Amino acid sequence: MSMIRTKIVATMGPAVASVEALLALFRQGVDVCRLNFSHGSLGEHLLMLRKIREAAAMHDQPVAILGDLCGPKIRLGKIKPVGDTGGMPIAIGDELVLQRAAIEGADGVVSSIFPQMIDDVQIGHRVLIEDGLLRFLCVDKNYNRLVLQCTDGGILKSSKGINLPDTDVQTPAITDKDWRDADWAIDNDLDYLALSFVRHADDINLLRQHLVNKVSDIHIVAKIEKPEAVKAIAGIIEATDGLMVARGDLGVEMDVAEVPIIQKDLVRRCQAAGKPVIVATQMLNSMITDSSPTRAEVSDVANAIFDGTDAVMLSGETSVGKFPVVTVRTMAHIAKVTEAYLDTMPPRGEPTLALKTLPVSAAMARGVWQVVNDMKLKLVVVWSQTGSTARLFSKNRMSVPILALSSDHRALRRMALHYGVIPQEMPPPTTTVDLITWVDGFVRAKQMAAPGDRIVIVSGLSMSTPGTMNNFVIHTVGEDWTEHVTPSQSLPQPATPTGPTHLHDTPVHQ
Repeated sequence: MSMIRTKIVATMGPAVASVEALLALFRQGVDVCRLNFSHGSLGEHLLMLRKIREAAAMHDQPVAILGDLCGPKIRLGKIKPVGDTGGMPIAIGDELVLQRAAIEGADGVVSSIFPQMIDDVQIGHRVLIEDGLLRFLCVDKNYNRLVLQCTDGGILKSSKGINLPDTDVQTPAITDKDWRDADWAIDNDLDYLALSFVRHADDINLLRQHLVNKVSDIHIVAKIEKPEAVKAIAGIIEATDGLMVARGDLGVEMDVAEVPIIQKDLVRRCQAAGKPVIVATQMLNSMITDSSPTRAEVSDVANAIFDGTDAVMLSGETSVGKFPVVTVRTMAHIAKVTEAYLDTMPPRGEPTLALKTLPVSAAMARGVWQVVNDMKLKLVVVWSQTGSTARLFSKNRMSVPILALSSDHRALRRMALHYGVIPQEMPPPTTTVDLITWVDGFVRAKQMAAPGDRIVIVSGLSMSTPGTMNNFVIHTVGEDWTEHVTPSQSLPQPATPTGPTHLHDTPVHQ
């Protein structure tokens, strides 16, 4: 069982399109599988989903699935490859015609999936492709086409993204394709939906209402990749369930030098709000083709962990890369070494979560954080039926793993995204002895703690009822609780004072 606290999100694709490859990814540290709806058909995603679930059933920890909606992303249409280049080569000074009518791009003429962009782009506007790797300037236009001059060349490839930093493009927040993909995600019980190109909280609320209407409990992750979103970030964080720092488009739409500052600010804001955050894009990008990362990429992953991110994400590295398993192993190793260093540092200042809801839960988590640091405990164990308690404990950046117990499969999968949380299914216990005995046996079997180690177990009046987490127990692994508690004693009743220490009596939401 992995004890790395940072979570790894891996994008699915042809490079990992077998059950064996997926299981290898999970065993190296992948916690969340990302289905990118910008590529592939729903039929292809369904085949991948079935393989993910087959591999996850053979893994010893829950795996979450995140569906990434395209949003109003403008992309190139299909392009006919030239030779073995994988696309259409274009050099500085070359002219490229981008026409309204859909075609298979060839001989310097291409199209996009959003023909209305022809109306919005004006002469003198920049047109950036594939996160700005290829750059063009509009030098002429008419109703049917734009004439672009290349200022930075490369290989134009099918479906690559187009950014228009000088153009006010009139696109909907959620496209017709997004609605179809969202319904597919609901029908297939995905755990998270990422909404691309969020501009303000209303975009999140629109998708939320759709999920409510469909009686779906899928959680929403807002992707921050536009200047408008950065300006409206307070409302977005309040409306969403989590954030993704999508640095690719963000670095194209804004001054790239601002991206590291924005990343740190967003991670800090999510920490205070008790919401999970993913840092994404080009983290180990060179490993798409190379078996080892650059020194700068290693520093990038480590710095995201220093910042306090819940998860780091791989995109092309796992979807189409040559070394997907090696890449995940590398990322997990960076996380392990970085976390080991953080564990040698004095504890950060007392965590402060500025929550409008669940303030008592936050107080309980803060109290456990203090006890863990003062008593050098080995593990935190918490019953979190819906995942909310585990999420708040996670945001306190415990120096030890958090074993989160629930009988709800969906909640367990969602918890796979939270920093430091190890989700584990367990039927609701009925007595204090049942809970502690089960935990004691489990943590020893999984080598999460050894006899003599002390752990903290958060329990309450009713494991199946939110709002009843009202005490925690300091337990020495291997100790027999039947000496202190009678077998008939119910969970609401604390152990006698002669038993292991009980602390705190404040009700906590789950």
